[in-house]
Amino acid sequence: MNKQIKDCNIKELKLSCLDILTISTVELRQKITPEDLKILTDSLADDLVKYFPKLYINDIKESFKRGVRFSDEFHINVKTYFKWIKNYRQLLWDAQYEVHTLNKPIKEVPLYRAPKKLISNG
Repeated sequence: MNKQIKDCNIKELKLSCLDILTISTVELRQKITPEDLKILTDSLADDLVKYFPKLYINDIKESFKRGVRFSDEFHINVKTYFKWIKNYRQLLWDAQYEVHTLNKPIKEVPLYRAPKKLISNG
């Protein structure tokens, strides 16, 4: 599933968050209780709806994947995942800037995402 956060119902969003958090905690070898995982899942879902509604589920997956592999954070908490998501969102914004302002060819900007085309009724 690769929907924008704003287009997900809360149940499917929480399932995606649970999947992302479970994989990331295992990859980090972080011990976490089921209760803590539930709290983090709910918190991540709420934060995505409130602060990152235009990002896609795959953006969140990629931000966690990069965070686990390339950051110095070895423990997932709210501050950590917020930092990872904001860093990835900045990469997406930079890609937009490179294509639309600096006129770089789209093929040279791997994270560039073309804007959605609106369907007209005309």
